[in-house]
Amino acid sequence: MQDIQIIDQKLIERVISEANSSPRKRKNHNFHQLTEVYQRFLNVLTKETFISVHRHLADPKPETFVILQGKVGFLIFNDDGTLKEKHLLCSEGPNFGIDIQPGVWHNLVCLSDVAVCFEGKSGPYIESVDKEFHHAYPMESDAKCSEQLMIWKKLFS
Repeated sequence: MQDIQIIDQKLIERVISEANSSPRKRKNHNFHQLTEVYQRFLNVLTKETFISVHRHLADPKPETFVILQGKVGFLIFNDDGTLKEKHLLCSEGPNFGIDIQPGVWHNLVCLSDVAVCFEGKSGPYIESVDKEFHHAYPMESDAKCSEQLMIWKKLFS
């Protein structure tokens, strides 16, 4: 890792290009090693990005999201899967970001062509315990993702 990394338009444009080319229609750019205790990264989403409802409980981690570019709908769910809260986050404000505690069911939807988020959470990253997915919602590879994504986006229109 470099001692200093500038978050400039050139970096953002490169990660946006990678997100658009990705089958998942999103891309992370890590500023950390996976073993570090503070994980920090750019999380670039496109309007086609689907993120499954999840939480970080088994390996409890708070998370912070700050929108650097674009608009994101941030959804919070109850344990039974019902919608608890919705928050519009936007690089132009008035709500720029959100901080959530460990164990909060959540996901986010991109409401602009592209959204660039700075995300920070506790580490280290251990894939096998990082996330627990909610059984009431489709997983990323499920055929129902497109339909569910449209439902979530309509919550913000």
